[in-house]
Amino acid sequence: MPGKLKFVIADDDRMTRNVLRMLLHDAYHHIDGEACDGEKALELCIAHQPDIAFIDIDMPKLDGHEATKKIRENCKNTQVIVVSSLSTASNVQQAFQAGASAFVVKPFNSNKVNEAIQHCVKKLNIA
Repeated sequence: MPGKLKFVIADDDRMTRNVLRMLLHDAYHHIDGEACDGEKALELCIAHQPDIAFIDIDMPKLDGHEATKKIRENCKNTQVIVVSSLSTASNVQQAFQAGASAFVVKPFNSNKVNEAIQHCVKKLNIA
C-alpha cells in the first residue's frame, strides 16, 4: 500500500459506511467525509478532492452512476470505486461508462477493497 490516501465514502447504508471506514482506518488512510446520498457525495468530493471515492449505486437524490459522472467531471484526480450488491452486467457497464475506476460487489471483504484501491493507486501514479 502507498502512503496515506484521502477518501470519501458514500452509501445510504450506515453499516456499509462503517465497514469501509474501519477497513480504511485500519490501513491508516484518511476519511475526508461520509455521505448517505449522491448529492452530498458530490459536494464532499468537490470540497476535499479525495484520492478515491467509494460510491454506492443505489442512493437517494443522485444515484451512483450520475454521482460518479459528476465527480469525474469536477474532480479530475479523484478515482471512483463503485460499490453495489447489484453486480449485473448493465450496472457494471454503466459504472465504467460514468467514469468508475473499479467496481466492488457487496458484501465485500478487505481483499476486494484493497484490490480496488491498488487499481486506483496505479491510475493515480502514487505507487
